[in-house]
Amino acid sequence: MTSRPLDSQVDALRASEPLSDAFLTGVLRDLVGARSINPGVYEAEMVARVQAWLEPTPASVHLVEMFDERYSVAAVLRGAHDGPTLVLNGHMDTVPIDDGERWIADPFAGEVIDGFMYGRGACDMKAGLTTQIGVMHHFAGMADRMRGTLMLHFAAGEECAEPGTLSLVEAGFTGDYGIVTEPTDLRVATAERGIGYYTVTIPGRSIHASRSHLGLNPLQRVPAVLEALFEYDRDVRQKPHPLLPGGSCTPTVIRAGVKENAVADACTILIDRRLLPGETVDGELEEIRRRLAPISAAVPDAPIEVTRFRFSFQPAEIPADSPFALQVRDTAQMVTGREIEIYGTPFASDVHNLVNDAGMEAITFGPGRVEECHCANERVLMANVRDAALVIAKVAEDVLLDEAA
Repeated sequence: MTSRPLDSQVDALRASEPLSDAFLTGVLRDLVGARSINPGVYEAEMVARVQAWLEPTPASVHLVEMFDERYSVAAVLRGAHDGPTLVLNGHMDTVPIDDGERWIADPFAGEVIDGFMYGRGACDMKAGLTTQIGVMHHFAGMADRMRGTLMLHFAAGEECAEPGTLSLVEAGFTGDYGIVTEPTDLRVATAERGIGYYTVTIPGRSIHASRSHLGLNPLQRVPAVLEALFEYDRDVRQKPHPLLPGGSCTPTVIRAGVKENAVADACTILIDRRLLPGETVDGELEEIRRRLAPISAAVPDAPIEVTRFRFSFQPAEIPADSPFALQVRDTAQMVTGREIEIYGTPFASDVHNLVNDAGMEAITFGPGRVEECHCANERVLMANVRDAALVIAKVAEDVLLDEAA
């Protein structure tokens, strides 16, 4: 770290053009304009725009295929001297648009109103990607002073728990420290809940409804199954964690039948299970099976089946007093002048790939409030984006710049 007083270091960062309001607003508006809805449109246009923003920098840019010709992007700026690698991670995809009539601005125009930029993905999480691009531009002329590597991840598929970040990790794009730039309102998250998705299939035997007594109606067992799941939900919500709310087991979708005068041949119930650190996706599969086993045994010739569906997020955490987490917190307090909380995110993110799969000391920290994601009139406060960029740039300087340079 340089020997200048901290205030002067922050003042120097505020004078950096890539960390300015004008630069960051331009980047974010351009990224919001790239439709990257998942499922549907996916990330191809975002990949092109990210590459275009990185092209003026000396970073080497790599495309890593996740699957089906969908790519994640890694950008690597290596310093002149050996040292740690700092990874900044974010995802390029967004959720779909809901009712367009409820928006006060075009969801893909990146319009700024009263200091907020509106748009699908503005908060989740193209604001975070914008800070990453700003930091890389800030470091563009510093490679000869660096004692390590700055690495950026732009991942595919996170909104559907697809392995975009995992594909980058498996391709060798890992490091010592990581910041996932999801929206935390500049709080520092050292823990996150995971998600497991499960399908409960209750088999039946279809028949004309006028002869229903000769069939097997799967809906008869639905109340007992739901009661067992709701009881489990009550239990897991009571499990304590110092930074996170309890877990949850939430039935979300029920499907059965094809016509009103026919008994269904099966009923499926979809479950969203939020997991605490220490719990696992596979372990919860077995626990749900155990909870439903008595109901299943009551009809031995039609056993209930519980399976996983889609991809999943394992829960993850590092110590709340991790030196890197405290460094980010202290820097955020210095830049913003306000108290910054160490907490845990109730939502899941790709930080689990950095912590669990790559073994990194990684936290979640970024601009925006999660309450303003996945909704009509999604927005992010541009002042928050700039503060996040300043904090991450300062942390990156402290980690990567050679003190003797």
